[in-house]
Amino acid sequence: MALEELSEDRLTLLKIVNDAGESICVGTCEHRKPGELHCHNISRMMNISSSGVKKRLRALVQAGFMNRERAEREDGKVMARYTVSPDGLKVLGV
Repeated sequence: MALEELSEDRLTLLKIVNDAGESICVGTCEHRKPGELHCHNISRMMNISSSGVKKRLRALVQAGFMNRERAEREDGKVMARYTVSPDGLKVLGV
């Protein structure tokens, strides 16, 4: 996906994650913690489905605009941490 192919919704998603610092996916919603940015929070902000958020996150990772790292929370729960990559920061003009 080239810079020219980034749709407005993907740019919005990049901005939301960048503003929050990261987005967390713990696999099941019952393991969410207050203060963490999850697909459900983003879906409400963008007025799209949570599966739509996940689809866009994956596309942005594959295109190199976001990073996905495996991380372990203090309670031992393994999760995915999404952050904006250097290329994503360039797109945002940061």
